[in-house]
Amino acid sequence: MRDKKLDILFEPLEMPNLKLKNRFFMAPMGTTFTIAQTTDYLVARAKGGVALITTPEFSVHPSGRAGMVNELFLETDDDIKTWAPLVKAVQNAGAKIVAQLNHSGRYSYSKLIGKQSVAPSPIASRYTGETPRELTTQEADDLVIAFVEAALRARKTGFDGIELLGSSGYLISQFLSPLTNKREDKYGGDVLQRATFLFSVLHEIRKKVGSDFNICVKYDAEDGMEGGKTLEDSLILAPEIVKAGADRLHIWAGWHEATRPMLPMSVPRGAFSYLAKAIKDVVDVPVSTVGRINDPYVAADILAKGKADLIGLGRTLLCDPEFVKKTMDGRTKEIRKCTACCYCFDQVMRAIKGDQAAELKCSINAELGREGEGLLKPAAKKRHVVVAGGGPAGMEAARIAAIRGHKVTLFEENDKLGGMVNVAYIPPHKEELKNLVDYHVCQMDILNVDVKLGESLNVEKLKAIRPDVVILATGADVLIPKMPGIDGKQVVTAIEILKGTKSAGENVVVIGGGLIGVETAEFLAEKGKNVTIVEMLKSIAVDIGPTMRWGVVSRVKKMTHILTLTRAIEIKQGCVVVEGQDKSAKEIPADTVVVASGLKCRMDLAESVSKFGIECHVIGSCRQPGQIAEAIEDAFAVGCKV
Repeated sequence: MRDKKLDILFEPLEMPNLKLKNRFFMAPMGTTFTIAQTTDYLVARAKGGVALITTPEFSVHPSGRAGMVNELFLETDDDIKTWAPLVKAVQNAGAKIVAQLNHSGRYSYSKLIGKQSVAPSPIASRYTGETPRELTTQEADDLVIAFVEAALRARKTGFDGIELLGSSGYLISQFLSPLTNKREDKYGGDVLQRATFLFSVLHEIRKKVGSDFNICVKYDAEDGMEGGKTLEDSLILAPEIVKAGADRLHIWAGWHEATRPMLPMSVPRGAFSYLAKAIKDVVDVPVSTVGRINDPYVAADILAKGKADLIGLGRTLLCDPEFVKKTMDGRTKEIRKCTACCYCFDQVMRAIKGDQAAELKCSINAELGREGEGLLKPAAKKRHVVVAGGGPAGMEAARIAAIRGHKVTLFEENDKLGGMVNVAYIPPHKEELKNLVDYHVCQMDILNVDVKLGESLNVEKLKAIRPDVVILATGADVLIPKMPGIDGKQVVTAIEILKGTKSAGENVVVIGGGLIGVETAEFLAEKGKNVTIVEMLKSIAVDIGPTMRWGVVSRVKKMTHILTLTRAIEIKQGCVVVEGQDKSAKEIPADTVVVASGLKCRMDLAESVSKFGIECHVIGSCRQPGQIAEAIEDAFAVGCKV
């Protein structure tokens, strides 16, 4: 039964030209999917209960293409027939759908569009590393027409409306910002004059499409850029955008180039709803908020406090297409909540930068982009599947095998499920990782997986059970480097520190500057310890994705001492001896030495299983230590195969 606090999320919202059954919409996100994949992907979210879907961005003109794999176009009338079946499929699945229209401006890479990018002014972009060519007045006029023609095509295609992408640093937002618009013609000047391009687009679209076609503008209430557009500017702009023809406003928080975090798990849930509230106070049309909303109670609180009228779900719906349906049915504990790990964004950024092998993926939903493949069909033959290991890989394999109808028994040597994730969510700003443990523990119960806590799978149990399939997901052990003094009493592992089974003195040396090392260093530094990181590579945190990495590194640099291109060669009482590139040795004071130099596979059980002739699969860190995304993908594939 649904909590009454959540009822506000399911109140309908009516505009003169668009009626929505609830207050959830799918926020626009770029993908790398084919047309067939995109259709299945969006239909799955429509069936999941969301009232409105905003598509990934459609290019309105060749000069403003992002250049990524399988980019979407509404540049010619031929594109209408391409997208009409998708629109109809989404609508038949129960959701309204609007097309997001965009021109990338100076965010287009010249190597991908075959010529220099264009922009309001020739201001270099930190995002691309390139300087665009300034649009002539006539060219800007022509791009207004390109947006209008794309909007007409969207209407002919059957879309319920459009959204103009005026955020994140793309062309419209480049015109709006004093940082990137230095023009002296009709498209430049003060805050309202810089909006002439957007106003022209809105006026002309409204004239062409009429009053019964919904128009939304997505824009940043703040650029997050030094010298850029401010919230004060946006409060002036908002009423004028509505006067120019906007039926809705979709409020975001900054550009891709902005130096403040907007996506990682270090950002609080619902962090940017205050911006929507500020805009909502000065307009009389629905205002939506988006960003770090992965919990229905956070969404309900935003609506209840009058901060927004609509809740945008982006990465949340990548993780769980049925987020809305589960909330509506009162099954909130079954939601697979986004961890804000930014794995998805990293993959899309790779694609935008021209990596043809990159594809949109979610670290905890391996079915993303494969919704139409029927991967979870019932098994042809029901078997007894035994899983060794209750970490994310083991539980995901158990989940998929159980969904497909197998009898599943899971052995976990510890007294609780979660494996190394129980350690991973302890460092600062990593709390969201607990979502993954909570989700899988709930699934084990719902799917009647026979979970045996505090029990290891061994040869005797294999003889007694005689399963049809064994899946080994026993994880990895800490890799202890060989060096004099490594057995000293002051030497501990990062995992022991995070678990709290060992403590640290005042001066700490962390050997290893990868993910585990830097997170443990930050954990200790926040407790007031004097921490030095020793890393052999030229940079720390190289195994962290770029979206998360810059924030982690900037925090750790402020809190710790970092020695790169440096190797620990000996541990003595009270210090660690290190060696730099010049081969000279020096001593670093250390009451405690924390080993975070890597992991090694636990393969002790694999040989025993093979002797019994039982079908055996090795997955996750047991096969190859790596990221959660790789472990989940491994487990999902095996679960679909057994």
